[in-house]
Amino acid sequence: MRSPSHLIWLLVSLLLVSCSDAGLYALDGRGPSGKDRADFSGEVCIPLATGDAFPVKVVFALSGGQGVPSEVVGYTTDALGTLSSRFSGPFIKFSLVAFHTVATGLQGSFADAATFQAALPRYASYQESGPMSIRSALRLSKSILSGDMQTACRGAVGRSRYVIVLVITQADLSCDNPAFNVGIDARCSALTPVSGAAACSVCELTAVTGEVKNLVQSFGAGEVVVQPVYVRDVADPVTRDQVAAIANAGGTEAIETDPQGLRDVLGTLNYASLQTSLVLKRFVAFNRNVQVRDGIISADSDADGVSDDDEVALGLDPRQPDTDGDGLMDGIELRMGLKPQPGNLDIINGCNVSLDEDGDRLNTCEERVLGTDPCMGDSDADGLPDLVEAFGRTNPLVPEDLLDTDRDGVPNIQEAIIRGDPLSADLAFQAERGYGYSFEPIEPTPDGRACYKVRAENITVLPTLERPHPLFPGVSIPRGTNDIYLYMQVGRANDPRGAGVGSLFIESLRYSEEKGKEPNQTLLFTPNDFILGT
Repeated sequence: MRSPSHLIWLLVSLLLVSCSDAGLYALDGRGPSGKDRADFSGEVCIPLATGDAFPVKVVFALSGGQGVPSEVVGYTTDALGTLSSRFSGPFIKFSLVAFHTVATGLQGSFADAATFQAALPRYASYQESGPMSIRSALRLSKSILSGDMQTACRGAVGRSRYVIVLVITQADLSCDNPAFNVGIDARCSALTPVSGAAACSVCELTAVTGEVKNLVQSFGAGEVVVQPVYVRDVADPVTRDQVAAIANAGGTEAIETDPQGLRDVLGTLNYASLQTSLVLKRFVAFNRNVQVRDGIISADSDADGVSDDDEVALGLDPRQPDTDGDGLMDGIELRMGLKPQPGNLDIINGCNVSLDEDGDRLNTCEERVLGTDPCMGDSDADGLPDLVEAFGRTNPLVPEDLLDTDRDGVPNIQEAIIRGDPLSADLAFQAERGYGYSFEPIEPTPDGRACYKVRAENITVLPTLERPHPLFPGVSIPRGTNDIYLYMQVGRANDPRGAGVGSLFIESLRYSEEKGKEPNQTLLFTPNDFILGT
């Protein structure tokens, strides 16, 4: 028989061994196989990078006005009308810019296909004369992208693919006309006396396109590409060089076409979602009806983050997750120093207690109180959902991979995964009651997404009180009900802080001291059981 010290050593050793390529931790099953432990087994697959969780945002920047052939305007308008009709779903949005000497936002923010189509006639009537400035279109496009990245959900920005499509008909003359183009890079301006304005324009267009690409680093965006399309009957070498410079700096290949071919070119560009390698970062089991403090497990019947015994002691209702009825769970209020007792309504302005944008089971007002991101289920991008951290006594705003608050040799984030207490040295408890996980890569999906056979075991279940159903008046949740959450967190490979996406599967089971857990068997799940969040 193994000694307790040997079990503790084994636990710590296993916690320090990570699975290849997934950042996961493989733990042996431990503790007696009793009636109060639940096991889960099944398969999970990386979700398909498409749909609302992986947005695509496209800026069409079109040269117009004096000198731009009317047939180019006609073909462009027709092509974009047809193109946008193909994309009626919410995952793709469009912006529209026309440019000549200056750039104008005809649809200055990202909008759906219908709104974009309504703005297209404004391009057909666009009139401007003067020297052409492709630079102005790039700079306005950069402003549109950066504005969206600053205001959109940080998690969604990290999964977004931004595309700028430049339709170019004439050479850029920015360096010939610095009065209209303030702020040209000094290194590019210095080229004019030696190599001429054409060399300056190539330099400047490269620099501005590089600024656009650098938005990825500045805002943690998923991807930014700049695709120039040169429309000509007879190619101009200067324009061709400028287009090539933009494409090279923008991560694309230069495209040339005649006006008649423009519709096919615009229709066949890549408007797909971000195609980056996603891998399994963490798989986390979490019983919402169990609290762990100082090596002691307690029932939390209403799943509000406060044990039943503590609720009674504090004058709270252990059957109601929000005792004072203000839309904030009791555990969230106590964590943040508020008073959840009856008569202490806390009104949080600018949020909605009925809205959970990121699907993490915290409403937007609770997220406001915690300081977490209401549209990102894992605000600190450490692979632990905000709800798990809020109730598990870790910090949902700071990654805690290396932090060991209780100095027991197990990092806080791993204590949360195995359902220990990161604020107390509880190695003996972890050795007996800690959750165990195993992961085995299996055959990928036909489209190449990684899949795993997963097991989560030793999940403690407890007797709970009968309680009112929070969504259906007059309906009760039976005694002994335990709600087990299984979270699958995925993200970009080799990017531990990259904004990923989570999926959630919830399974309820019953437990009583007399009968044990019901059903009394390993519970199974499939990839289709997981609901994609953000």
